[in-house]
Amino acid sequence: MFVCVRPIILLLLINFLDLSLSSSSSSQNATRPRSHPSGETDDYSVLEDITTEPPSSSSTTSEDTVDGFCDYSMCVEHQQTCAELAAVTGCFCPGLERLHAPSPPTLSYLTQQDDKGVLVHWCAPTSIVTHYKVLVKGKDRDMDREIQVEEKKRKTVLRDVAAGALVCVVAVNKIGVSAENQQSCATFKPQNSDSGLALKLGIIGGVVGLIVLLILALLLWRHKKRRESSARTETRGVL
Repeated sequence: MFVCVRPIILLLLINFLDLSLSSSSSSQNATRPRSHPSGETDDYSVLEDITTEPPSSSSTTSEDTVDGFCDYSMCVEHQQTCAELAAVTGCFCPGLERLHAPSPPTLSYLTQQDDKGVLVHWCAPTSIVTHYKVLVKGKDRDMDREIQVEEKKRKTVLRDVAAGALVCVVAVNKIGVSAENQQSCATFKPQNSDSGLALKLGIIGGVVGLIVLLILALLLWRHKKRRESSARTETRGVL
């Protein structure tokens, strides 16, 4: 029985040794660089370094583009135009994609500046504009007039504007002129009209009150004189 077992054990040991040798040789062949006829070798460690290197930040930032809206205020004057900003930074200007008749500007307010005139302020439309026109329309058409203002301005001062006159701001370009509507027009109402009327009424009331006081003082004085004269008469009669 022992004679039969020994050959079997030897065969198992031989097979185990063959398997271990073949596995070690295959692992060495897998990690060993392959040689080419030209004498060059495949250095996998170098390839691994190249493929795992992250891209540089400069290559990504150089391709970035500004695709947001331009930092541009429609109501501030004497600033760089939106078209100029778009040409420099690549930002987006709404309404400037194509040339068409301009939209109406927005008239912000009319303010009377004592004797200097009426200050008109407006905001630009989202359109291409070459210049503006400020129109004044009164009850008398002979007093109608218009003032041309450059594109970068947002305010102007008007002289001799009568109360109740209609003031409009229109935008102009090569295609046409913007419409006149409630957005771009306003009726001039002097701020001091009510205060002036109140001042006049106050002055008139003060004068009337002073006259009434004088009349009352005069009546009291006459009444006092009459009483004094009557008292003197009675005294003389007793004597």
